[in-house]
Amino acid sequence: MFIIDIYTIVISAMLLLVALFTSFINPFFRKPNVSEPYLKEDNDETLTKETGTNEQREVVQEQQYPPVSIILTPNDDALALSKNINKYLSQEYPNYEVIVVVPKGDVETEDILKTYADNPRLYTTFIPSTSKYMSRKKLAITLGAKAAKNEWLLICDIFCAPQSEHWLSALARNCKENINLVVGYTIYDKEASDFWRFERFYLSCYLMREAQKATAYAWNSNALLFKKSEFLETEGFRGNLKYVRGEFDFIVNKYAQKGTTAVENSIDGTLIEETPIYKHWINKHLFYIETRQHLKRSAKHRLRYYFDQFAIHFNYLIIVATLVFSILTTNWIISITAFLALVLTFILRISIGKKALLLFNEVIPSWKIIPYELRLIWQNFGYRIKYWRANKYDFISHKL
Repeated sequence: MFIIDIYTIVISAMLLLVALFTSFINPFFRKPNVSEPYLKEDNDETLTKETGTNEQREVVQEQQYPPVSIILTPNDDALALSKNINKYLSQEYPNYEVIVVVPKGDVETEDILKTYADNPRLYTTFIPSTSKYMSRKKLAITLGAKAAKNEWLLICDIFCAPQSEHWLSALARNCKENINLVVGYTIYDKEASDFWRFERFYLSCYLMREAQKATAYAWNSNALLFKKSEFLETEGFRGNLKYVRGEFDFIVNKYAQKGTTAVENSIDGTLIEETPIYKHWINKHLFYIETRQHLKRSAKHRLRYYFDQFAIHFNYLIIVATLVFSILTTNWIISITAFLALVLTFILRISIGKKALLLFNEVIPSWKIIPYELRLIWQNFGYRIKYWRANKYDFISHKL
């Protein structure tokens, strides 16, 4: 029946308003800011204009290119090390060193490093074979920090590779006096599934925006610049050394302050992560579930995610329930309105999502955005079940 009464008008208006409103309760709509492209020519021009004597040039150059110590901590990653180490050693940057911290006795890794022994930028140190009862990754970072000769430390994972020789320059341009953390963006390579890339970007939107607009909570990418003095004075990982993973999350969560974290997500400043095997991908999520229980500001961070998920599912639930009821009661005007609300939801969420994805060079088919958004909460529920079933001692280095 095509009956227009107050009841029909109110229900129809409610459906359209809910569809419109909830489509904008969306991390893709609140997308983070994108860093300006790095242009070496601009830096060189500034350096030329603002300097007269050699002494002035050295001062300005150190401001534009502060000395940096890159810390790499490969552990059974000899293949990735051989593939990517040269990309870190060949950065077009005037003053930096690469410190590689490896377990003592890792012959394959040591042999690879020997082939670069003549490179003046490379420094190698070792984790004692007797070290126990703590995360070897965090211990390696701490040893690298103590060995570093520069104030700015950059930790990253060897299974990730810079996109260009200007990667370090793009990151380091954010090292200002009022900044104590610089977080670098990472994406999966093209071999990764669309859902893996979508899921990672979805979480990155929350983390990047928190870092830009409020206080950084954690970091799901693989590059992080921080200050050696601050790290060592406050005893670095003290209090969480026993947790096997979460080194980026713990540093960001501990040292972040409002307005003192810079996000670098330009193309040159982005790392490419080699697609992990399925087991490693799952383990990353399980370790994060453990890690976030020990982070500050966790409830506030998760509340926004849960609210966004509630908005998505509430809208679809209202539309489907109303559509079924209107069909059963033969109220075709409401049925048509419910269908239009569904179409409006699809159009808005797909267009908003596609715009955000393309802004960060993530090419994912438009038709996958809706099912991927709906899949997220159930995928997370699956991770939670796996975490509940896991041995909790798997997440710590020793029972303390």
